[in-house]
Amino acid sequence: MAHPTAQSFAEAIQRLTAALAKDLRLRAELHRARRSWFGGDGVVGDAAAEARFREWVALERPSEVLGAVPAEVEPFAGLAERCEGSLASVFAVVGTGRGTALLRDEQDESVYEVLDPDAALRPGDLFAGRLFQDDAGWVPSTAAAVFRPGGPLAVAFRRDLERADLDRRLQQIEVEHLLLRRPEAAAAAQAPHGVAPAAVPLEHLEARLDLLLRTGGSELSAAALCQQLRAAPRLGPVLGPVLDTLAFDSAVDLEATRQILCEIWNAWHPEPSAAASSGEPPAGGLSLGAQLAQKLDAGLAAHRDVGELFAELEKLAGVDPEAEDELDDELEDDAAAEDGADGTGPDPGGDLDPMVQEYLWQAQSDPAQAVAADAGEVLAALVRLQHNGPLVRPDLDQVTAADADRLLLHVFLAALPERRAAAVASAHRTLQAFFDWARAELEDPSLGAGLREHAPSLLAGAERLAAAGLQLSTPEAPKARPQLFLVEDLGPGGFGARDDDGDHHWFACGRAAAGHLQRGDLVLGARSGAGANAALVGLVVVLPASARAHLE
Repeated sequence: MAHPTAQSFAEAIQRLTAALAKDLRLRAELHRARRSWFGGDGVVGDAAAEARFREWVALERPSEVLGAVPAEVEPFAGLAERCEGSLASVFAVVGTGRGTALLRDEQDESVYEVLDPDAALRPGDLFAGRLFQDDAGWVPSTAAAVFRPGGPLAVAFRRDLERADLDRRLQQIEVEHLLLRRPEAAAAAQAPHGVAPAAVPLEHLEARLDLLLRTGGSELSAAALCQQLRAAPRLGPVLGPVLDTLAFDSAVDLEATRQILCEIWNAWHPEPSAAASSGEPPAGGLSLGAQLAQKLDAGLAAHRDVGELFAELEKLAGVDPEAEDELDDELEDDAAAEDGADGTGPDPGGDLDPMVQEYLWQAQSDPAQAVAADAGEVLAALVRLQHNGPLVRPDLDQVTAADADRLLLHVFLAALPERRAAAVASAHRTLQAFFDWARAELEDPSLGAGLREHAPSLLAGAERLAAAGLQLSTPEAPKARPQLFLVEDLGPGGFGARDDDGDHHWFACGRAAAGHLQRGDLVLGARSGAGANAALVGLVVVLPASARAHLE
């Protein structure tokens, strides 16, 4: 599959990423990007995965420091100028010719003719990676992964893509995680054809989870979580709340826990067998899904008319096209009925927003029911955070202590520096008053129980944290971007802190500022100078250690 210019594209990407690595401003950001791509501590999996990571960082990932994709920003743009217009996706090989191959993009069904002088690709293969544009045509990346047979993985990928229900193309990192991290993908890449690796026993996964929880000081039960995952039709409703709880109540490694929970859920909800997906007859013959997949792959490989081919597939599946059209119309009508009145999208539902509106209406109509002047803003922020989080939780009984912490952090950061402590105290009183009212109104003493039992970490320290931020802030305009530092050492004339890249710094400050700090605090500010001359300049914000879960 090698082409004379394929290596030149790889070398251009390597030159660009090497230049990025030499820029001290980007060191911490590149480390975070590596953890996002590889997981865990960002250790390289293999040379091909490392090369695909370089492609993503150089050509697709927007840099926080640079403000754009590195390949679009000088002086890096000139290093990968030839890589403009490249495309990363998952492609099915649907045909081959003399020195070329036809690849169908599994995301939008576009077909690309790529250069394949060594005839390395065959119909039925699945190609996951990037295509570059050359004067002679499309050139496949040397880092791409090719799976043979690709039918089972293609079916699984399309199914996952439908479940994701995105209105955009997948980014290269999403392709990497959705396809190339699948157990069956690893089998196809590393094992002989038709030989799958032995699955990790469920009891081993549960034991690893139990060890993670115990070493991190969590009281959650690994056995109970396994049973929740077994009963859950989808992973999200279990994963989100568990990670929120662990972030606030333990020192558990969240990324490692996320990975093991995903493995356990996949073990309880396995994908259809490779034999069924690839068209190999199981006991009793081919399943309908296998027949459809087999017929589709064969028809596309033979360059048959797409409309005629899909008509045959519909007939094979017993689908009435007219009935399908009627069903589509009904679904469109239902979706329109579910859209919000302002046309901004579907209403997430739930009773939190209606209860907030009723509480504010009653407070307005009853002068005896005193509420804070900013109660409406605070409760509106609560509703917005519950609706817009990674896991939508629009019901009153779904509000947790972690959600209260997130709300108070939102209030703390939004307030003027000198009013942060007062704003947090007022928001907490509003939250308590609202849940007291809701418990009485609904006669449900369990509402907000977690909020009563768990005092938000920001509440007790808001005054100290706000004072520390004011003492450390300066009128000087910063020239560097703010960074997050973890306070590790304290002294009468300053404090020692570690940044996200693991580098240690000593910041000189007044005795009053140092007196407000505690080990474990997070300091958000811009650094000026280095070594003994390092100092924080501009606006500085000091936060509790628990805030990190909401800032990453």
